[in-house]
Amino acid sequence: MKRDKRYVYLDSFEHRLAVTGMNHFRNQLIQTGKHTEDVDALLLKLLKAPMRKTKY
Repeated sequence: MKRDKRYVYLDSFEHRLAVTGMNHFRNQLIQTGKHTEDVDALLLKLLKAPMRKTKY
């Protein structure tokens, strides 16, 4: 099955908000004893995402 890629462009505030929110959600999962592998993978993708300059 082919997986489609989706691109989301975030400014620095939105990126920081997404990372903070995912980290908060990960901490909640840890406190309740649930697995965090999927959240960890997404958080790493957010942190390693390349920056791209836009015209606006």
